[in-house]
Amino acid sequence: MPEFEIQVVLPTLVPAAYGLLLLLFTPALRDDRRWLWAVSLGGMALAAFFPAWLLFRAGATGETAGLPGRPMVVMDPLSLWLDLLFAIAGFLALLLVPAYLDRARAHRPEIYPLMLLAVAGMTILVATTNLVMIFLGLEVLSIPLYVMSGLTREREASIEAAFKYFLLGAVAAAFLVYGIALVYAATGHLDLGDVATAAGAVLETGGARAGLLAAGLAMILVAFAFKVGAVPFHFWAPDVYQGAPTPVTAFMAVGTKAAAFGVLLRLLPGTAGAAEALARRWLPVVAALAVATMVGGNLVALVQVRVKRMLAWSSIAHAGYLLLALLAPLAIGARNLLFYLVVYTFMTIGAFAVVSLFQEEEGDDADQLDRFAGLWKRRPLLAIAMGIFMLSLAGIPPMGGFTGKYVIFVTALRTGHPVLAAVMGLAAVVGAAYYLRVITTMFLREPSGELPAGVSVSLAPGLVLAVSAVLTIVLGLAPGLVLGPLGEIASGMIGP
Repeated sequence: MPEFEIQVVLPTLVPAAYGLLLLLFTPALRDDRRWLWAVSLGGMALAAFFPAWLLFRAGATGETAGLPGRPMVVMDPLSLWLDLLFAIAGFLALLLVPAYLDRARAHRPEIYPLMLLAVAGMTILVATTNLVMIFLGLEVLSIPLYVMSGLTREREASIEAAFKYFLLGAVAAAFLVYGIALVYAATGHLDLGDVATAAGAVLETGGARAGLLAAGLAMILVAFAFKVGAVPFHFWAPDVYQGAPTPVTAFMAVGTKAAAFGVLLRLLPGTAGAAEALARRWLPVVAALAVATMVGGNLVALVQVRVKRMLAWSSIAHAGYLLLALLAPLAIGARNLLFYLVVYTFMTIGAFAVVSLFQEEEGDDADQLDRFAGLWKRRPLLAIAMGIFMLSLAGIPPMGGFTGKYVIFVTALRTGHPVLAAVMGLAAVVGAAYYLRVITTMFLREPSGELPAGVSVSLAPGLVLAVSAVLTIVLGLAPGLVLGPLGEIASGMIGP
Protein backbone atom coordinates (compact mmCIF):
# COMPACT_ATOMS: atom_id res chain seq x y z
CA MET A 1 0.00 0.00 0.00
CA PRO A 2 1.45 3.41 -0.95
CA GLU A 3 2.35 5.88 1.76
CA PHE A 4 -0.51 8.16 2.74
CA GLU A 5 -0.01 11.73 1.46
CA ILE A 6 -2.13 14.24 3.32
CA GLN A 7 -1.62 17.01 0.77
CA VAL A 8 -3.48 14.94 -1.82
CA VAL A 9 -6.62 14.87 0.34
CA LEU A 10 -6.40 18.43 1.68
CA PRO A 11 -8.93 19.86 -0.83
CA THR A 12 -11.47 17.34 0.51
CA LEU A 13 -10.34 17.20 4.13
CA VAL A 14 -10.63 20.96 4.80
CA PRO A 15 -14.30 21.51 3.78
CA ALA A 16 -15.31 18.12 5.22
CA ALA A 17 -13.68 18.82 8.61
CA TYR A 18 -15.06 22.35 8.74
CA GLY A 19 -18.52 21.14 7.78
CA LEU A 20 -18.59 18.38 10.39
CA LEU A 21 -17.38 20.69 13.16
CA LEU A 22 -19.94 23.34 12.25
CA LEU A 23 -22.62 20.66 12.17
CA LEU A 24 -21.71 19.70 15.74
CA PHE A 25 -21.66 23.25 17.07
CA THR A 26 -24.56 24.72 15.07
CA PRO A 27 -27.19 23.94 17.77
CA ALA A 28 -25.19 25.97 20.29
CA LEU A 29 -24.71 28.85 17.84
CA ARG A 30 -28.20 29.14 16.36
CA ASP A 31 -28.68 32.63 17.81
CA ASP A 32 -25.26 33.92 16.71
CA ARG A 33 -25.86 33.85 12.98
CA ARG A 34 -23.23 36.38 11.94
CA TRP A 35 -20.45 34.56 13.77
CA LEU A 36 -21.51 31.24 12.26
CA TRP A 37 -21.62 32.86 8.82
CA ALA A 38 -18.16 34.37 9.26
CA VAL A 39 -16.67 31.04 10.36
CA SER A 40 -18.28 29.34 7.35
CA LEU A 41 -16.81 31.93 5.01
CA GLY A 42 -13.42 31.31 6.59
CA GLY A 43 -13.77 27.59 6.01
CA MET A 44 -14.75 28.12 2.39
CA ALA A 45 -11.81 30.51 1.91
CA LEU A 46 -9.46 27.82 3.26
CA ALA A 47 -11.11 25.30 0.95
CA ALA A 48 -10.14 27.63 -1.93
CA PHE A 49 -6.66 28.36 -0.62
CA PHE A 50 -5.34 24.81 -0.53
CA PRO A 51 -6.15 23.78 -4.13
CA ALA A 52 -4.84 27.18 -5.33
CA TRP A 53 -1.62 26.64 -3.38
CA LEU A 54 -1.22 23.07 -4.67
CA LEU A 55 -2.15 24.07 -8.22
CA PHE A 56 0.58 26.66 -8.60
CA ARG A 57 3.29 24.51 -7.08
CA ALA A 58 5.61 22.71 -9.46
CA GLY A 59 4.52 19.13 -10.07
CA ALA A 60 1.07 19.45 -8.52
CA THR A 61 0.20 15.78 -8.95
CA GLY A 62 -0.08 12.92 -6.53
CA GLU A 63 -2.11 9.92 -5.49
CA THR A 64 -2.81 8.16 -2.24
CA ALA A 65 -4.76 5.33 -0.60
CA GLY A 66 -5.64 2.14 -2.40
CA LEU A 67 -3.09 -0.15 -4.05
CA PRO A 68 0.00 0.81 -6.08
CA GLY A 69 -1.19 1.93 -9.49
CA ARG A 70 -4.81 1.87 -8.32
CA PRO A 71 -5.20 4.92 -6.07
CA MET A 72 -8.47 5.83 -4.41
CA VAL A 73 -7.65 9.57 -4.41
CA VAL A 74 -5.69 11.47 -7.06
CA MET A 75 -4.47 15.04 -7.29
CA ASP A 76 -3.85 16.57 -10.70
CA PRO A 77 -4.50 19.91 -12.46
CA LEU A 78 -8.05 18.88 -13.40
CA SER A 79 -9.09 18.08 -9.84
CA LEU A 80 -7.35 21.13 -8.38
CA TRP A 81 -8.89 23.58 -10.85
CA LEU A 82 -12.32 22.15 -10.15
CA ASP A 83 -11.72 22.13 -6.38
CA LEU A 84 -10.87 25.81 -6.59
CA LEU A 85 -14.00 26.46 -8.66
CA PHE A 86 -16.22 24.63 -6.14
CA ALA A 87 -14.85 26.66 -3.24
CA ILE A 88 -15.24 29.96 -5.10
CA ALA A 89 -18.84 29.08 -5.99
CA GLY A 90 -19.51 28.11 -2.38
CA PHE A 91 -17.94 31.32 -1.06
CA LEU A 92 -20.00 33.54 -3.37
CA ALA A 93 -23.19 31.61 -2.58
CA LEU A 94 -22.53 31.90 1.18
CA LEU A 95 -22.24 35.68 0.81
CA LEU A 96 -25.83 35.71 -0.48
CA VAL A 97 -27.32 33.44 2.19
CA PRO A 98 -27.96 35.69 5.25
CA ALA A 99 -29.66 38.54 3.38
CA TYR A 100 -31.88 36.16 1.40
CA LEU A 101 -32.96 33.99 4.33
CA ASP A 102 -33.51 37.01 6.58
CA ARG A 103 -35.90 38.51 4.01
CA ALA A 104 -37.66 35.16 3.72
CA ARG A 105 -37.76 34.91 7.54
CA ALA A 106 -36.50 31.36 7.18
CA HIS A 107 -32.96 31.46 8.49
CA ARG A 108 -31.70 27.95 9.11
CA PRO A 109 -28.06 27.89 10.33
CA GLU A 110 -27.56 24.31 9.16
CA ILE A 111 -27.16 25.65 5.63
CA TYR A 112 -23.56 26.64 6.41
CA PRO A 113 -22.15 23.20 7.32
CA LEU A 114 -24.26 21.57 4.62
CA MET A 115 -22.74 23.77 1.92
CA LEU A 116 -19.23 22.91 3.10
CA LEU A 117 -20.09 19.20 3.07
CA ALA A 118 -21.48 19.53 -0.45
CA VAL A 119 -18.18 21.06 -1.56
CA ALA A 120 -16.36 18.12 0.05
CA GLY A 121 -18.53 15.74 -1.99
CA MET A 122 -17.71 17.60 -5.19
CA THR A 123 -13.98 17.33 -4.49
CA ILE A 124 -14.30 13.57 -3.95
CA LEU A 125 -16.09 13.17 -7.28
CA VAL A 126 -13.37 14.83 -9.35
CA ALA A 127 -10.34 13.52 -7.41
CA THR A 128 -10.65 9.82 -8.08
CA THR A 129 -10.47 7.26 -10.86
CA ASN A 130 -12.24 4.59 -8.78
CA LEU A 131 -15.89 3.94 -9.57
CA VAL A 132 -16.86 3.23 -5.95
CA MET A 133 -15.29 6.53 -4.84
CA ILE A 134 -17.21 8.29 -7.60
CA PHE A 135 -20.44 6.90 -6.15
CA LEU A 136 -19.37 7.96 -2.65
CA GLY A 137 -18.62 11.49 -3.85
CA LEU A 138 -21.97 11.71 -5.62
CA GLU A 139 -23.85 10.81 -2.44
CA VAL A 140 -21.82 13.15 -0.21
CA LEU A 141 -22.58 15.92 -2.69
CA SER A 142 -26.26 15.10 -3.17
CA ILE A 143 -27.54 14.58 0.36
CA PRO A 144 -26.68 18.11 1.60
CA LEU A 145 -28.25 19.55 -1.55
CA TYR A 146 -31.49 17.65 -0.94
CA VAL A 147 -31.72 19.21 2.52
CA MET A 148 -30.71 22.71 1.42
CA SER A 149 -33.32 22.68 -1.36
CA GLY A 150 -36.05 22.40 1.27
CA LEU A 151 -34.69 24.79 3.88
CA THR A 152 -37.39 27.41 3.28
CA ARG A 153 -39.99 24.86 4.26
CA GLU A 154 -42.62 27.54 4.82
CA ARG A 155 -42.97 27.58 1.03
CA GLU A 156 -44.71 24.72 -0.77
CA ALA A 157 -42.39 25.18 -3.76
CA SER A 158 -39.36 24.53 -1.56
CA ILE A 159 -40.81 21.31 -0.15
CA GLU A 160 -41.69 20.18 -3.67
CA ALA A 161 -38.17 20.99 -4.86
CA ALA A 162 -36.54 18.96 -2.08
CA PHE A 163 -38.87 16.00 -2.63
CA LYS A 164 -38.40 15.94 -6.41
CA TYR A 165 -34.66 16.35 -6.15
CA PHE A 166 -34.44 13.53 -3.60
CA LEU A 167 -36.55 11.11 -5.66
CA LEU A 168 -34.85 11.79 -8.97
CA GLY A 169 -31.43 11.93 -7.30
CA ALA A 170 -32.14 8.45 -5.97
CA VAL A 171 -32.96 7.33 -9.51
CA ALA A 172 -29.65 8.75 -10.75
CA ALA A 173 -27.80 6.98 -7.93
CA ALA A 174 -29.51 3.70 -8.83
CA PHE A 175 -28.42 4.05 -12.45
CA LEU A 176 -24.87 4.71 -11.29
CA VAL A 177 -24.77 1.70 -8.95
CA TYR A 178 -26.19 -0.66 -11.57
CA GLY A 179 -23.80 0.74 -14.15
CA ILE A 180 -20.80 0.20 -11.89
CA ALA A 181 -21.95 -3.36 -11.19
CA LEU A 182 -22.25 -4.14 -14.91
CA VAL A 183 -18.86 -2.62 -15.71
CA TYR A 184 -17.30 -4.68 -12.91
CA ALA A 185 -19.02 -7.81 -14.19
CA ALA A 186 -17.69 -7.18 -17.71
CA THR A 187 -14.10 -6.19 -16.85
CA GLY A 188 -13.42 -7.37 -13.29
CA HIS A 189 -12.13 -3.88 -12.40
CA LEU A 190 -13.33 -0.72 -10.67
CA ASP A 191 -10.42 1.60 -11.49
CA LEU A 192 -10.96 3.56 -14.71
CA GLY A 193 -7.44 2.79 -15.92
CA ASP A 194 -7.99 -0.94 -15.57
CA VAL A 195 -11.47 -0.68 -17.07
CA ALA A 196 -10.05 1.16 -20.08
CA THR A 197 -7.35 -1.48 -20.57
CA ALA A 198 -9.80 -4.36 -20.27
CA ALA A 199 -12.42 -2.73 -22.47
CA GLY A 200 -10.45 -3.31 -25.67
CA ALA A 201 -10.12 -7.02 -25.05
CA VAL A 202 -13.76 -7.35 -23.99
CA LEU A 203 -15.03 -5.66 -27.15
CA GLU A 204 -12.73 -7.69 -29.39
CA THR A 205 -14.10 -10.95 -28.03
CA GLY A 206 -17.69 -9.68 -28.13
CA GLY A 207 -20.44 -11.73 -26.57
CA ALA A 208 -22.27 -11.13 -23.32
CA ARG A 209 -19.39 -9.31 -21.62
CA ALA A 210 -19.27 -6.69 -24.38
CA GLY A 211 -22.98 -6.10 -23.92
CA LEU A 212 -22.57 -5.79 -20.17
CA LEU A 213 -19.78 -3.25 -20.62
CA ALA A 214 -21.76 -1.12 -23.06
CA ALA A 215 -24.86 -1.26 -20.86
CA GLY A 216 -22.86 -0.40 -17.74
CA LEU A 217 -21.18 2.61 -19.30
CA ALA A 218 -24.53 3.75 -20.72
CA MET A 219 -26.12 3.62 -17.27
CA ILE A 220 -23.23 5.59 -15.76
CA LEU A 221 -23.64 8.18 -18.52
CA VAL A 222 -27.38 8.39 -17.77
CA ALA A 223 -26.64 8.98 -14.07
CA PHE A 224 -24.44 11.97 -14.85
CA ALA A 225 -26.81 13.19 -17.56
CA PHE A 226 -29.32 13.50 -14.70
CA LYS A 227 -26.85 15.53 -12.69
CA VAL A 228 -25.96 17.99 -15.47
CA GLY A 229 -29.62 18.34 -16.50
CA ALA A 230 -29.20 16.98 -20.02
CA VAL A 231 -32.35 16.41 -22.06
CA PRO A 232 -34.26 14.07 -21.64
CA PHE A 233 -33.03 13.67 -18.05
CA HIS A 234 -33.63 17.31 -17.18
CA PHE A 235 -37.19 17.31 -15.90
CA TRP A 236 -36.21 17.80 -12.25
CA ALA A 237 -34.12 20.93 -12.85
CA PRO A 238 -36.71 23.71 -13.50
CA ASP A 239 -38.85 22.87 -10.47
CA VAL A 240 -35.88 22.33 -8.16
CA TYR A 241 -34.14 25.52 -9.29
CA GLN A 242 -37.37 27.49 -8.86
CA GLY A 243 -38.27 26.09 -5.44
CA ALA A 244 -34.88 25.98 -3.74
CA PRO A 245 -33.55 29.09 -1.94
CA THR A 246 -31.91 31.21 -4.63
CA PRO A 247 -28.35 31.13 -3.16
CA VAL A 248 -28.64 27.32 -3.05
CA THR A 249 -29.87 27.32 -6.65
CA ALA A 250 -26.86 29.40 -7.71
CA PHE A 251 -24.46 27.03 -5.94
CA MET A 252 -26.20 23.95 -7.32
CA ALA A 253 -26.31 25.28 -10.89
CA VAL A 254 -22.55 25.80 -10.91
CA GLY A 255 -21.08 23.21 -8.55
CA THR A 256 -23.09 20.12 -9.46
CA LYS A 257 -22.61 20.73 -13.17
CA ALA A 258 -18.85 21.25 -12.82
CA ALA A 259 -18.44 18.13 -10.67
CA ALA A 260 -20.40 15.93 -13.08
CA PHE A 261 -18.46 17.17 -16.09
CA GLY A 262 -15.21 16.56 -14.20
CA VAL A 263 -16.18 12.90 -13.89
CA LEU A 264 -17.21 12.68 -17.55
CA LEU A 265 -13.84 14.12 -18.61
CA ARG A 266 -12.11 11.21 -16.92
CA LEU A 267 -14.59 8.55 -17.92
CA LEU A 268 -15.46 9.10 -21.57
CA PRO A 269 -12.21 10.18 -23.27
CA GLY A 270 -10.14 7.72 -21.23
CA THR A 271 -12.32 4.73 -21.97
CA ALA A 272 -12.58 5.64 -25.64
CA GLY A 273 -8.82 6.06 -25.90
CA ALA A 274 -8.33 2.43 -24.91
CA ALA A 275 -11.12 1.08 -27.09
CA GLU A 276 -11.91 2.72 -30.41
CA ALA A 277 -14.94 0.49 -30.86
CA LEU A 278 -16.37 1.84 -27.62
CA ALA A 279 -15.72 5.40 -28.76
CA ARG A 280 -17.84 4.77 -31.83
CA ARG A 281 -20.68 3.85 -29.51
CA TRP A 282 -20.59 6.71 -27.02
CA LEU A 283 -19.68 9.57 -29.38
CA PRO A 284 -23.06 9.54 -31.18
CA VAL A 285 -24.88 9.23 -27.84
CA VAL A 286 -23.12 12.27 -26.38
CA ALA A 287 -23.68 14.18 -29.63
CA ALA A 288 -27.41 13.40 -29.51
CA LEU A 289 -27.59 14.46 -25.86
CA ALA A 290 -25.80 17.71 -26.70
CA VAL A 291 -28.17 18.56 -29.57
CA ALA A 292 -31.33 17.72 -27.60
CA THR A 293 -30.09 19.69 -24.59
CA MET A 294 -29.03 22.80 -26.51
CA VAL A 295 -32.23 22.95 -28.55
CA GLY A 296 -34.66 21.89 -25.82
CA GLY A 297 -33.24 24.15 -23.13
CA ASN A 298 -33.27 27.25 -25.31
CA LEU A 299 -36.70 26.70 -26.84
CA VAL A 300 -38.48 26.18 -23.52
CA ALA A 301 -36.63 29.11 -21.93
CA LEU A 302 -38.20 31.37 -24.57
CA VAL A 303 -41.67 31.05 -23.05
CA GLN A 304 -40.74 31.49 -19.38
CA VAL A 305 -42.18 34.49 -17.54
CA ARG A 306 -40.18 34.01 -14.33
CA VAL A 307 -36.50 34.90 -14.44
CA LYS A 308 -35.41 32.17 -12.05
CA ARG A 309 -37.14 29.50 -14.09
CA MET A 310 -35.75 31.00 -17.28
CA LEU A 311 -32.26 30.69 -15.81
CA ALA A 312 -33.01 27.06 -14.94
CA TRP A 313 -33.79 26.26 -18.57
CA SER A 314 -30.80 28.36 -19.57
CA SER A 315 -28.57 26.16 -17.41
CA ILE A 316 -29.91 23.13 -19.28
CA ALA A 317 -28.96 24.75 -22.59
CA HIS A 318 -25.47 25.50 -21.30
CA ALA A 319 -25.09 21.84 -20.32
CA GLY A 320 -25.57 21.09 -24.03
CA TYR A 321 -22.71 23.40 -24.99
CA LEU A 322 -20.50 21.72 -22.40
CA LEU A 323 -21.42 18.26 -23.69
CA LEU A 324 -20.18 19.37 -27.10
CA ALA A 325 -16.74 20.00 -25.57
CA LEU A 326 -16.55 16.31 -24.61
CA LEU A 327 -16.50 15.33 -28.29
CA ALA A 328 -13.16 17.07 -28.89
CA PRO A 329 -9.78 15.40 -28.25
CA LEU A 330 -8.99 15.45 -24.55
CA ALA A 331 -6.10 17.93 -24.87
CA ILE A 332 -8.43 20.54 -26.37
CA GLY A 333 -11.77 19.53 -24.89
CA ALA A 334 -10.60 19.61 -21.27
CA ARG A 335 -9.21 23.14 -21.65
CA ASN A 336 -12.32 24.46 -23.39
CA LEU A 337 -14.68 22.82 -20.92
CA LEU A 338 -12.82 24.13 -17.87
CA PHE A 339 -12.67 27.64 -19.29
CA TYR A 340 -16.40 27.60 -20.01
CA LEU A 341 -17.08 26.38 -16.47
CA VAL A 342 -15.02 29.24 -15.01
CA VAL A 343 -16.94 31.83 -17.02
CA TYR A 344 -20.24 30.08 -16.34
CA THR A 345 -19.56 30.23 -12.59
CA PHE A 346 -19.36 34.01 -12.44
CA MET A 347 -22.10 34.92 -14.91
CA THR A 348 -24.55 32.40 -13.43
CA ILE A 349 -23.94 33.20 -9.77
CA GLY A 350 -24.11 36.90 -10.64
CA ALA A 351 -27.48 36.47 -12.36
CA PHE A 352 -28.91 34.46 -9.48
CA ALA A 353 -27.51 37.03 -7.04
CA VAL A 354 -29.69 39.68 -8.69
CA VAL A 355 -32.71 37.36 -8.61
CA SER A 356 -32.08 36.62 -4.91
CA LEU A 357 -32.83 40.27 -4.12
CA PHE A 358 -36.36 39.86 -5.51
CA GLN A 359 -37.68 38.00 -2.48
CA GLU A 360 -40.88 38.83 -0.66
CA GLU A 361 -40.96 38.55 3.11
CA GLU A 362 -42.40 35.20 4.12
CA GLY A 363 -43.38 34.58 0.54
CA ASP A 364 -42.30 33.24 -2.81
CA ASP A 365 -39.54 34.66 -4.95
CA ALA A 366 -40.84 37.80 -6.66
CA ASP A 367 -38.91 37.02 -9.83
CA GLN A 368 -41.67 37.56 -12.40
CA LEU A 369 -40.22 39.30 -15.44
CA ASP A 370 -42.63 42.21 -15.00
CA ARG A 371 -41.01 42.98 -11.65
CA PHE A 372 -37.81 43.88 -13.53
CA ALA A 373 -39.58 46.50 -15.66
CA GLY A 374 -37.87 49.88 -15.40
CA LEU A 375 -35.16 48.57 -13.07
CA TRP A 376 -32.71 50.91 -14.81
CA LYS A 377 -34.59 53.94 -13.50
CA ARG A 378 -34.93 52.63 -9.94
CA ARG A 379 -31.72 50.63 -9.35
CA PRO A 380 -29.36 51.55 -12.21
CA LEU A 381 -26.28 49.73 -10.91
CA LEU A 382 -28.28 46.57 -10.35
CA ALA A 383 -29.70 46.81 -13.86
CA ILE A 384 -26.20 47.27 -15.33
CA ALA A 385 -24.91 44.22 -13.45
CA MET A 386 -27.84 42.08 -14.62
CA GLY A 387 -27.32 43.37 -18.15
CA ILE A 388 -23.68 42.23 -18.07
CA PHE A 389 -24.69 38.74 -16.94
CA MET A 390 -27.45 38.47 -19.54
CA LEU A 391 -25.15 39.59 -22.36
CA SER A 392 -22.53 37.08 -21.26
CA LEU A 393 -25.01 34.21 -20.98
CA ALA A 394 -26.26 35.13 -24.45
CA GLY A 395 -22.71 34.97 -25.82
CA ILE A 396 -22.45 38.62 -26.86
CA PRO A 397 -18.88 39.98 -27.18
CA PRO A 398 -16.84 41.14 -25.39
CA MET A 399 -18.24 39.19 -22.44
CA GLY A 400 -16.70 35.97 -21.15
CA GLY A 401 -19.69 33.92 -22.27
CA PHE A 402 -18.90 34.78 -25.90
CA THR A 403 -15.33 33.51 -25.58
CA GLY A 404 -16.50 30.33 -23.86
CA LYS A 405 -18.95 29.54 -26.66
CA TYR A 406 -16.46 30.58 -29.33
CA VAL A 407 -13.70 28.16 -28.31
CA ILE A 408 -16.15 25.25 -28.20
CA PHE A 409 -17.73 26.25 -31.52
CA VAL A 410 -14.39 26.57 -33.33
CA THR A 411 -13.12 23.30 -31.87
CA ALA A 412 -16.26 21.50 -33.08
CA LEU A 413 -15.62 22.81 -36.59
CA ARG A 414 -11.94 21.85 -36.54
CA THR A 415 -12.52 18.34 -35.18
CA GLY A 416 -15.00 17.27 -37.84
CA HIS A 417 -18.36 18.18 -36.30
CA PRO A 418 -19.65 21.02 -38.53
CA VAL A 419 -23.31 20.01 -38.14
CA LEU A 420 -23.05 20.09 -34.36
CA ALA A 421 -21.30 23.47 -34.56
CA ALA A 422 -24.14 24.77 -36.73
CA VAL A 423 -26.74 23.52 -34.25
CA MET A 424 -24.82 25.19 -31.43
CA GLY A 425 -24.76 28.47 -33.35
CA LEU A 426 -28.48 28.37 -34.06
CA ALA A 427 -29.28 27.40 -30.47
CA ALA A 428 -27.17 30.29 -29.19
CA VAL A 429 -29.06 32.72 -31.45
CA VAL A 430 -32.39 31.43 -30.12
CA GLY A 431 -31.05 31.71 -26.57
CA ALA A 432 -30.06 35.32 -27.09
CA ALA A 433 -33.75 36.23 -27.52
CA TYR A 434 -34.80 35.51 -23.94
CA TYR A 435 -31.69 37.05 -22.42
CA LEU A 436 -32.24 40.22 -24.46
CA ARG A 437 -35.89 40.23 -23.36
CA VAL A 438 -34.72 40.65 -19.76
CA ILE A 439 -32.46 43.52 -20.83
CA THR A 440 -35.19 45.32 -22.78
CA THR A 441 -37.57 44.87 -19.84
CA MET A 442 -35.08 46.49 -17.46
CA PHE A 443 -33.96 49.33 -19.69
CA LEU A 444 -36.83 50.12 -22.07
CA ARG A 445 -40.05 49.37 -20.22
CA GLU A 446 -41.67 51.72 -17.75
CA PRO A 447 -41.81 50.58 -14.11
CA SER A 448 -44.98 48.71 -13.21
CA GLY A 449 -45.86 48.48 -9.53
CA GLU A 450 -43.53 48.64 -6.57
CA LEU A 451 -40.24 46.83 -6.25
CA PRO A 452 -40.10 44.18 -3.51
CA ALA A 453 -38.92 45.75 -0.27
CA GLY A 454 -35.72 43.72 -0.27
CA VAL A 455 -34.37 45.03 -3.57
CA SER A 456 -31.58 47.01 -1.97
CA VAL A 457 -28.01 45.83 -2.27
CA SER A 458 -26.19 45.35 1.02
CA LEU A 459 -22.43 44.84 1.29
CA ALA A 460 -22.21 41.04 0.85
CA PRO A 461 -24.52 40.72 -2.20
CA GLY A 462 -22.92 43.85 -3.63
CA LEU A 463 -19.50 42.20 -3.38
CA VAL A 464 -20.82 39.14 -5.21
CA LEU A 465 -22.27 41.30 -7.97
CA ALA A 466 -19.13 43.40 -8.33
CA VAL A 467 -16.73 40.44 -8.43
CA SER A 468 -18.93 38.46 -10.81
CA ALA A 469 -19.47 41.39 -13.18
CA VAL A 470 -15.80 42.40 -13.30
CA LEU A 471 -14.57 38.84 -13.88
CA THR A 472 -17.24 38.20 -16.51
CA ILE A 473 -15.89 41.17 -18.48
CA VAL A 474 -12.21 40.43 -17.81
CA LEU A 475 -12.53 36.81 -18.97
CA GLY A 476 -14.03 38.09 -22.20
CA LEU A 477 -11.38 40.75 -22.83
CA ALA A 478 -8.39 38.71 -21.64
CA PRO A 479 -9.30 34.99 -21.86
CA GLY A 480 -5.61 34.07 -21.96
CA LEU A 481 -5.44 34.72 -18.22
CA VAL A 482 -7.27 31.42 -17.74
CA LEU A 483 -6.90 29.66 -21.10
CA GLY A 484 -3.11 29.89 -20.80
CA PRO A 485 -2.79 28.03 -17.49
CA LEU A 486 -5.41 25.54 -18.68
CA GLY A 487 -3.39 24.71 -21.80
CA GLU A 488 -1.52 21.80 -20.18
CA ILE A 489 -4.37 20.48 -18.06
CA ALA A 490 -4.87 17.30 -20.08
CA SER A 491 -1.18 16.36 -20.05
CA GLY A 492 -1.14 16.50 -16.26
CA MET A 493 -4.30 14.42 -15.74
CA ILE A 494 -4.02 11.19 -13.80
CA GLY A 495 -6.31 8.55 -15.22
CA PRO A 496 -6.91 6.06 -17.99
